[in-house]
Amino acid sequence: MSKELFYSLRWISSFIVVIPLVLAVFKLKSLNKVQIKLLYLLIAVFIVEFIANIFWYQKLNNLPLYHFYAVIEFLLIVNIYRTELSKTFSRCFFVFLCIGFTVFAIINTVFFQDLYAFNSNVTTLLGLLVIFFALTYFYTLLKEIKYTSLETNPMFWINSGFLIYFSSNLILFFINNKLFKGNSEASHMVWGLHAIVHIVLILFYTVALWVNPKKLLH
Repeated sequence: MSKELFYSLRWISSFIVVIPLVLAVFKLKSLNKVQIKLLYLLIAVFIVEFIANIFWYQKLNNLPLYHFYAVIEFLLIVNIYRTELSKTFSRCFFVFLCIGFTVFAIINTVFFQDLYAFNSNVTTLLGLLVIFFALTYFYTLLKEIKYTSLETNPMFWINSGFLIYFSSNLILFFINNKLFKGNSEASHMVWGLHAIVHIVLILFYTVALWVNPKKLLH
């Protein structure tokens, strides 16, 4: 992958989040609870990407930002699943998971991967936990006796985006760390693919905000 294509993908990946944010503003009064929770996540993504790009263009290390964002992202994702999986997991389970993940992130930063290193241990655990939530959510849908219109269910689109994005990330990060470590050209390809997957995730978010769910949905 050429540097020009990599930088183009990176730029699009960083600022495509503006599309669902603008959509959410126009539909703010009609958004349901899960769509509002998604909006919180999108605001966090926009802020982090904006600051990270300022650091990038000033040639400053922006990795410390992602150490903090990993925890914030996980808490916001748990907030999305907390209601949707309330019949499967207790409130204490989610509280314990949030505390445990935060403690793990702090320990990882202090003892293993400092603020100026990529926190791959935390992002890997984050990915595994979100994949677990996504598969659990799909399983609960299969167990439902009643049939619903999934194409109008925002959570279906959010969950699908999560599953595709975090599953892809685990594979891409593994390839980058194990096979292409130290190879800048191959690393550009991996991170370029990551940018593409992130663009796909944002498109799923956009659809989740675009659809008009039935009143019985959360």
